[in-house]
Amino acid sequence: MKKIINSNYFYAFIALCCALWLFFFVSTPGVGSTRDSNQSNTSTVTKRTTLTVPLQLQADVDKYYITGYPQNVKVTIEGPSALVTATKNTQNFNLYLNLKDLSIGQHRVQIKESGLNSELTYNIKPKYVTVNIQRRETKRFAVDVDYNKESLATGYEAGTTEVSPDTVTVTGADSEIEKISKVVVKPILPKGIKSTFDQEVLVQALDKNGKTVNVTLNPQTVHVKIPITIQSKQVSINLKQKGDSNNTNFTFESDVKNIKVFGTQSQISAIGDSVDIPIDVSDVTSNTKKSIDLGSALGNKVAFTDPETINVTINTGSTTSSTNSSSNSTNSTNTNNSSTDNSNSSNTNSTESNNSEQ
Repeated sequence: MKKIINSNYFYAFIALCCALWLFFFVSTPGVGSTRDSNQSNTSTVTKRTTLTVPLQLQADVDKYYITGYPQNVKVTIEGPSALVTATKNTQNFNLYLNLKDLSIGQHRVQIKESGLNSELTYNIKPKYVTVNIQRRETKRFAVDVDYNKESLATGYEAGTTEVSPDTVTVTGADSEIEKISKVVVKPILPKGIKSTFDQEVLVQALDKNGKTVNVTLNPQTVHVKIPITIQSKQVSINLKQKGDSNNTNFTFESDVKNIKVFGTQSQISAIGDSVDIPIDVSDVTSNTKKSIDLGSALGNKVAFTDPETINVTINTGSTTSSTNSSSNSTNSTNTNNSSTDNSNSSNTNSTESNNSEQ
């Protein structure tokens, strides 16, 4: 027995038995096969999802201009969960329109797919689209600028408009290109704007009725700069009497001798080196001060002034007149007194002469 146990054949037999046991243990379904079972169940679960996919064209787009089709379409796919998830993440399939064999005009075409796994089912919305195929034409147009000049603040003027680039390339069906009356940008200026307008503005292709033409513009926006300025000039002021009054001895004084006037080029050109500022004295009876609104005083000759108002002292000359009247009264009294004295003196001399004769 000891010889058998110590024999190499015995150990080889034991090893063979262990190997056979391990083989049958692993092959038999049980706890050890849970992972494989889960993987099998996962692969058979059905899943559905909807994707938005770009629609591609199979056509000679250098020769033809095609309109009427959507840029994107929706496709609902359904199948094994893992396959649906992978398709959603990669989107390694295409939806397209085959227009290669179609002539000029309108056509109803079915949207097709390529690249979807055969285990997936799908539904495309819409299934059909109507496309319009026309000969392609490209032209270059200058860009016009159209804006509301009444948006400018009073007295402000717009300078020469700068557009960059000043031309754009227009591509479309030859029938649409023929409709174009002008290519224009319409910047919207804020009401009462006083500073330069400087923005990117959308370009539009319009027909003779002002309606948008269905074409492609390159670039779609241009840079528009509209200089907005106001002219100014420094002038001296002349204070002039205005209104009826019994007193004609008015004099005017002000610490302000020169002002700055603002307005359009034509307004400033019409203003001389000095301006008359009328001072109403119809309600003035004594020395007084008035605040004069220069804008109102100048009427519509300018937009506004700096300063906007000035203080004017109005002297009536009544103090001088009163002094002269008092002086004249005093002189008259002195004359009367002198006459009385002379009369008394004459009477005295006459009395003395009579007494001497007696």
